[in-house]
Amino acid sequence: MFKYFFYTVLLVASLASHAQNTTADSLLLALTSDESSAKESLLPNRMLITQRMLWGEHGLYRKVGIAPKVLTSETREHELKIRRTMFRIHQAVGLATAAGMLAQGIVGSRLYKPGNYKDKLKNTHEGIGTGINIGYITTALMSFAAPPPMVNRKKFDNIKLHKILSYVHLSGMIATNVLGQQINGSSNPAKMKKWHRTAAFATFGTYTAAIATIKFEF
Repeated sequence: MFKYFFYTVLLVASLASHAQNTTADSLLLALTSDESSAKESLLPNRMLITQRMLWGEHGLYRKVGIAPKVLTSETREHELKIRRTMFRIHQAVGLATAAGMLAQGIVGSRLYKPGNYKDKLKNTHEGIGTGINIGYITTALMSFAAPPPMVNRKKFDNIKLHKILSYVHLSGMIATNVLGQQINGSSNPAKMKKWHRTAAFATFGTYTAAIATIKFEF
């Protein structure tokens, strides 16, 4: 088991190293590409609902003074810098969350083996789970609450795939937490543990796949 753990850590480390060494990773490229063709428009026509609510022309941040009320090329340039910073945090916390998911899988597998159940091991499992939830929510907020780019491209690329996978692993995270809470009160805890573990593995798989899409261009 520790051999597989070591190999997986190397994989995560290589993804982190690539993200740090490249001068402009795929997510950051999405911030600036095609902007020259949209100089006349300071906000894209298509935005996430959260972006429109927070950063739109009449968004919440403009009403409360967090963002400038008047849109200019200078203010939008400042917002794009905020976007870049938020996506760097998105990447860093996302990698840390993936490492936490890996650790959680190892601890959970030990916990479910007959004769291995201990309160200390259970508390460790729950503590890692709390950290994963905090990291996951932070990662999601850095993406969904970031200022919009100048242009939202319609073509299918690795960024689109990354977003599609995000909806899948978000559903998996919700299912994992709900099923985990239902184990103790279930009439068949063994079956509930099985579904909980399946949801957790599926979430980890799609989450790491989403990270991998940022490394490869197509």
